[in-house]
Amino acid sequence: MLISPDNPKRIVGSCPIAKSTESSCRTNPLPVRDAEYLLVTIRTSSVTHLNLKRISQRRKKGDVSGAAALFLFIVMIVIVAGAVYLVYNSFSNQLSNVQSQVNSDSSLISTLQNKSSTLPLMNQAPQVRNFKVEWTNTESSGQDRFFEPTIVVNQGDTVAITFVSNDTDAHTFTLELPYNFQINATVPGTLDYLKNETPFTTNATNNSPGVKVWGTPGNVTATGSFVAKYSGIFEYFCIYHVSLGMFGYLIVLPNEAYTGPSSSSLGAPAHSVSVTIAPGSGSNQSSTGFTPSTITVVIGVNNTVVWTNDDTVPHTVTSYDGSFSSGNLNPGNTYQFTFTTPGNYSYHCSYHTWMEGTVIVKQGNS
Repeated sequence: MLISPDNPKRIVGSCPIAKSTESSCRTNPLPVRDAEYLLVTIRTSSVTHLNLKRISQRRKKGDVSGAAALFLFIVMIVIVAGAVYLVYNSFSNQLSNVQSQVNSDSSLISTLQNKSSTLPLMNQAPQVRNFKVEWTNTESSGQDRFFEPTIVVNQGDTVAITFVSNDTDAHTFTLELPYNFQINATVPGTLDYLKNETPFTTNATNNSPGVKVWGTPGNVTATGSFVAKYSGIFEYFCIYHVSLGMFGYLIVLPNEAYTGPSSSSLGAPAHSVSVTIAPGSGSNQSSTGFTPSTITVVIGVNNTVVWTNDDTVPHTVTSYDGSFSSGNLNPGNTYQFTFTTPGNYSYHCSYHTWMEGTVIVKQGNS
């Protein structure tokens, strides 16, 4: 396109785009009105280009703002994920520490039981010995414990226990075989640790004969006594908190002056049902662990159940309703319990909660 230098509004010719030489141009004057239209079109195109440039700049700014928001969102996710990780890691470490302590205490039990044959022989007349056993959690572990954790008596002594619990959780003083003695310091309002702190609505019904319990949650006292007929080292524990390490030891020294039974080995009853803890139960979470996992017994016929730990790690046999608990069962150990009330009794291993079993108790013919 050729514009007159004397009059910019007059276009004196045009050149086809396809041609590149001046000779190929032809003169094609345009009227002034058409030339003005062409100039307006050119100006309009310039303004449109400027507006498009501004819009592009705004879009870039919008892209920057969006990117900043996305970045802040990612940062928030990272912060939240980090906080969750720290909480989970802290809980995992605490759980690992508790489990390590329980395993260490289990090893100590094995050591003490192996030394039971070397206990000194006494020659003292049997007497009544009084012991105050208290619940505490003031130790460095921060977990439930007995204080004092060790009771030493002579064979034939009467062991009188005063059990004091100033906790809002329910606690027991449970002595394993061959004694089968229990003080269950449960009153209405105390909490069941094994059932997510569900409050009890009644007093315990599984105390040993002669046990008395009184008080309110946070201030419970109980008393009971038994005769230390069998020499050796025995574990006592809280059926609700044994997995947290709440257990202690009764050491009964052999006594020449005692003329009663001298053996702590009772053996399994002739008419009993056997349940084994299968090898690998402590690591195989797809296994119930107890074989068979469900059994049926009849009162007066075969209502004694004997559990044997055939695994390589410690286990427990702990009922959900608190009616029975083996405490720590080391590899090769057995636990037996005689059922006297019809019903369905579900139980588990306190150390490995995926291990569960059920005992169905039926009334025998009278």
